[in-house]
Amino acid sequence: SPVMNCLQETIRHSSALCAGEQQYIDRRKEIVLQALNNLQINCNVDLVPHIALVASGGGQRAAVSLIGFLYQLEKEAMLDTLLYIGGVSGSTWSMAFLYNDPQWSSNMDEAVSKLSGPGVELEHAVAWLTEKSKEEDFSLTDIWGVLTSTFIRCDDSSKKNILNATNPYPVYCALEKHCFLCSLGKWFEVSPHEAGFTELNLFVETSLLGSKFHNGELMEKKPEMDMISLQGELHNHCAIYPNSTVVTMPIYTIPQLQRAIWMVVNIPFLLTKLCFCASSPVSFITKQVLPLILKWEWGTTSNFLYQFQNDSVPDCLQTKEEFHLIDAGLLINMAYPSFLGEKRDIDLIIAPESSAGIMFEVDYAAEVNKPFPQIDNKILEESDWPKNCYVFEGKEKEPTIIYMPLFNQQNCKGLISKMKEFSTFTLPFSQEKINFLLETAKTNMKNNREIVLREMRKAALRRMRKMSV
Repeated sequence: SPVMNCLQETIRHSSALCAGEQQYIDRRKEIVLQALNNLQINCNVDLVPHIALVASGGGQRAAVSLIGFLYQLEKEAMLDTLLYIGGVSGSTWSMAFLYNDPQWSSNMDEAVSKLSGPGVELEHAVAWLTEKSKEEDFSLTDIWGVLTSTFIRCDDSSKKNILNATNPYPVYCALEKHCFLCSLGKWFEVSPHEAGFTELNLFVETSLLGSKFHNGELMEKKPEMDMISLQGELHNHCAIYPNSTVVTMPIYTIPQLQRAIWMVVNIPFLLTKLCFCASSPVSFITKQVLPLILKWEWGTTSNFLYQFQNDSVPDCLQTKEEFHLIDAGLLINMAYPSFLGEKRDIDLIIAPESSAGIMFEVDYAAEVNKPFPQIDNKILEESDWPKNCYVFEGKEKEPTIIYMPLFNQQNCKGLISKMKEFSTFTLPFSQEKINFLLETAKTNMKNNREIVLREMRKAALRRMRKMSV
């Protein structure tokens, strides 16, 4: 399909890659080719298999374990085989953290060492929060972004370093709250070049996310959203509570209530820790933060599809001046929707899983008419105590998925007890827990090296067959 130039029009409606992403991928393939050849997987640059690592949510558990998994991939000389990395919720914390370093994929030792150091400096976080509180759209989303940034170092410089093709191309994923129950329009993705609705194939330049539009025309350009605000949006799990109809669905009620209670109880406590260096943290909390908690006021983003005249835009988007990004884990706690179909044409998905959520919602793929491999029922039967690796093989257009649960039969006696110990809703993990997660993720990858290598070889052969037709 033709490559569209995402700089030629304000809103791009296309199922093809934009020019910026295509150029990045073309450069990245040279690196992938060398890595595959070093693993004795022979192909040429036109036949490089498209391999994506698709990470799960799971709060700090997901953030830390993803670092461990990528660390071991580098040690096994496999990290450079990745064309893409996609994340939701907690895994986006790690992605933002990693892309602060333009050479991170060849420097995972440093990434791991930083997990032992401090998070974002308190003075920096407080200064950012104080300035943000002066803006009219200040909300709990901004506070949540700062809090997650203090757990794992992430600042607003990461987007400056993101365009270096020495690293896999990153795709951050979220949901649009108003379209949550619609058949189309709910899945939202942000890449270095574009942000928009995956299922609708409607995008704007990432730098325009948050700017005001009317009927496709840019009315007011706002400053580009910084990484801390974006991180708050991407992990905005609790914004859907309590005013959304979704909360009436039993599958979501308990986790949302837990998160709501956690936020109400812990935001003042955490902000007190965060703001001890500020001149009047108590005043800041009582005047700026508590009113937001009482109103449960989360941030919104100007809707670039407002009044956009296009039949593919659902009413839930077309009629609203703002949309509301929330945690993608409320629907599917893994980023694979952005990697299905012809657009990115993925051959192999490597899926390290650190969540307690819904991983493979096969009905979703059918709903959006995207190819998806058959999921073995064994994974459902063994969900309380899974094996350390499953392979769901794609036949033609479907990608093959290598699924590796963090806690499994090889490393724990029961999933439930481990999930309680490393709960998404706990305060920041101790260094001992961080080290345990890192080592567990590393060991999972090491134990499954031969399976991953085998599937990479098969992906290369499959790409060769596909391109010869």
